[in-house]
Amino acid sequence: MNVFIRLCTRALFPSLAVFLFLPSFASSFAWGQAPSFTAPDSTSALAQEAAARGAVLNQTGKFPDQPGSGAYAATYAMAPDGMEDVVYQPQDLAQVKGKLGVYIWGNGGCGYDATSARFHLIEIASHGYIAIAPGEIESGPKAPARPAGAAAQPAPGGGKRATTEKMIAALDWILAENKRTGSPYYGKIDPAAVAFSGHSCGGLIAMAAALDPRAKALILEDSGLFRQIPPEATGNGPMAAAFKLMTQMSKADLVKLHTPVLYILGGPQDIAEPNGLDDFQHIDRVPVFVADHPGAGHGGLFSEPNSEGTKIELDWLDWQLHKDKVAARTFTGADCTLCRDFRWTVYRKGIQ
Repeated sequence: MNVFIRLCTRALFPSLAVFLFLPSFASSFAWGQAPSFTAPDSTSALAQEAAARGAVLNQTGKFPDQPGSGAYAATYAMAPDGMEDVVYQPQDLAQVKGKLGVYIWGNGGCGYDATSARFHLIEIASHGYIAIAPGEIESGPKAPARPAGAAAQPAPGGGKRATTEKMIAALDWILAENKRTGSPYYGKIDPAAVAFSGHSCGGLIAMAAALDPRAKALILEDSGLFRQIPPEATGNGPMAAAFKLMTQMSKADLVKLHTPVLYILGGPQDIAEPNGLDDFQHIDRVPVFVADHPGAGHGGLFSEPNSEGTKIELDWLDWQLHKDKVAARTFTGADCTLCRDFRWTVYRKGIQ
């Protein structure tokens, strides 16, 4: 982007002018180079925008379901036989051409509301994937009615948690169904197209799950390993269980990753940005791409129907799992799609 275009952008979109002064604006890094850290931002105009956006995202449970924008209208339901998983899939499996990829999702906060990101998971499924989230249907139009006077959500740290083990169990189940005669998924799953993903705490349990040799791709939304273990991780406070899940891996464990990794971060307004950027510094054995969007905040860009973050994820999945050269252009080349988008700051290793 030349200086003229930058100045015009600043004049036309003054609220976005802060983007133009980021020191690593629209940059890509070779092996060994690293982003610089910025102080957490909770007071700027972008921070206020992120906070307002977060308040809207908290209301998505009231929105009606949508079928997704992919080739296959998608739906979701609890897994059969009393399993505590929600399965997102094309409504008519008979219409699917080829085989379905597998996408296992870790809920934000490692919570048990497996519909908290339902628009994201419906969209993934509509593009030819089986998406599974550990937990139950606790929000959205399919959620059971709450008793009068019941709290809208359980107390922080209370109730069941999504875990790495439950994500692995979900993968075990769908791959077994792929082999079971009489299963609606019999012969419809591609066991070589497995991805793990998750938001915040859910991203960290997804990272641990992706150490499974069957994993072929990993995506973290607004997530990253702690640079320093917080005191809450060793205490008995209300969030102790979640912190224990978030600290089951350390920076030293990043050498165990065996799949390409995509981080999608929300800029200095995202509490997880320093952790994700620090992960990038430590990862040196697998390809890694960071897409950082100032102003998105910790809520990310994946929760709304047909959201931008979900589209980026789909390109990563189609590239890593299906070798799609068009999807690869989002991340590869000196003029990759995200590299040319002034709203994003990008970093990469092992990706030309």
